[in-house]
Amino acid sequence: MENAVAWLDPVWIENVQMQAEHWLLTEVLTWTSLVQLAVVALGALVAWPLARPVRHGIARVAERSATWDYRIRQVISQLPGLAFPAVYFVLMLIAVPAAASAGFPSHIMTIAMSLLAAWLVIKLAVSVISNREIARTITATAWTIAALNIVGLLDPLINVLDGLAIPLDEGRISLLTVIKAVVLLVVLWWLSSAAGRFVTTRLKRSQTLTPSIKVLAEKTIKIGLLAAVILVTLDYIGVDLTAFAVFTGALGVGLGFGLQKVVSNLISGFILLIDRSIKPGDVIEIGETFGWVTSLGARYVALTTRDGREWLIPNEDLITQQVINWSYSNKLLRLPMRFGISYQSDVKKAMALAVEVAKGVDRVYEDPAPVCRLIGFGDSSVDFELRIWISDPEGGVVNVKSAVYVALWEAFHENGIELPYPQRDIHIKPGSKIEVQSSAGD
Repeated sequence: MENAVAWLDPVWIENVQMQAEHWLLTEVLTWTSLVQLAVVALGALVAWPLARPVRHGIARVAERSATWDYRIRQVISQLPGLAFPAVYFVLMLIAVPAAASAGFPSHIMTIAMSLLAAWLVIKLAVSVISNREIARTITATAWTIAALNIVGLLDPLINVLDGLAIPLDEGRISLLTVIKAVVLLVVLWWLSSAAGRFVTTRLKRSQTLTPSIKVLAEKTIKIGLLAAVILVTLDYIGVDLTAFAVFTGALGVGLGFGLQKVVSNLISGFILLIDRSIKPGDVIEIGETFGWVTSLGARYVALTTRDGREWLIPNEDLITQQVINWSYSNKLLRLPMRFGISYQSDVKKAMALAVEVAKGVDRVYEDPAPVCRLIGFGDSSVDFELRIWISDPEGGVVNVKSAVYVALWEAFHENGIELPYPQRDIHIKPGSKIEVQSSAGD
């Protein structure tokens, strides 16, 4: 902190200004430096038109690489953008030895050549990174550090950043430490994300693990990697992890009261994953909602219905409420379908037709075979229940029942089976009077 206060001193500022003016007059505004800057500028002007055919040639090579390996194609796709700095670098590579052989100073041209070389190497190194935003960030950061090192300003800048510090009981935290910690956090976060994606891909390809175990392992690994990244970064800064553990314990108690529902959903999610009562692909019914499970989240389960809507059901509801899992142990499902025929129709023929029609509908199982049972005598009809089996409830239930009913309607009409209308018998007692009234227009 004392150094930071000293830098605000007008005398210190004046000294820095005088040193900067002296460097500008003795190192930059000299005829040898101006000639070198002119050569650097001329090299850029010459490199621009020369880079155009090089760029087109590289682009044609990139078009022929459609069948090559993905990584190679990714590197080649970055090469057209490097045509200008590459040609520029070659021109500087020619100019520097030529100046040296003529006994002319070439330190500015050497700096320009080194900067171009650093840019080319860094761009090629990060070309394997698929995320463009991350690649640009790494490129800018690495090139800035390389440029500062080439011009000799990296060490002074490090000393300045290290001087801006906050004293602690057992050490100090400088601005340099914070910057390094942020860089470390970003790098570790990227590495942990890449490792998490790699493990997730391997888990999804596994044929021995159940879907719920895959989801549980995936979430556990991601949480573990995130915790490791945070702990390593805090340890690098110098934070006492013992005190941090006490703080997080107290924070956990406070959050436990304020976030009871969130914590309950998190714990319920782990319970669902462990007991495997709900897993991706299951067809469930909770309340008035029916659909199949598309994903298990830390807080909710995503349920997709037949109309395309996605319901986010809190994990706690799946633990505390009654849930019908139509595919818990197996996906074989029996669907009852009721219908009636008139009393004048052939009962046995209707039962046989119902079974035959059901067997001819797609998605209806033949083993177990459909059966038809007479379940009662109604006011207007003889009532039956046709029982069919399907094994893909995620494909819909109403649609297969509709197909069976349509086929049943057609079969009954073709075979003279009458579907009844509601009937009422009216008995008039002897001696009763019936009044008949007519209105105009009847």
